[in-house]
Amino acid sequence: MDFVDVIGASGAAYRFRAATLEQLPVTAGNLIVATGAPPRLDVRLCASAHTLQKAAPAARDALAAARSGQVFIRLNIARATREAEHADIVAAFAPDLDLPDLD
Repeated sequence: MDFVDVIGASGAAYRFRAATLEQLPVTAGNLIVATGAPPRLDVRLCASAHTLQKAAPAARDALAAARSGQVFIRLNIARATREAEHADIVAAFAPDLDLPDLD
């Protein structure tokens, strides 16, 4: 999958694009590690960071625990947007690992 639409608890859809750990940018955004595919998507890790590269260690661990997992990112420069989207996704999926502020 190149893209995945993640539906938050509010019903809002957030489009994430697939990425490898090596492709994580220094820009701000949200990151998930997920298995499956919509509508049976299972979010294992949900992170929000000022630089997505800070999420790499946690994403690496989540991928090791969920061998069929895939990393997806969504770029969001505004902190308020990142935080709101993160909270909405966590409320919908209750991931194993919740990292709301890797700033």
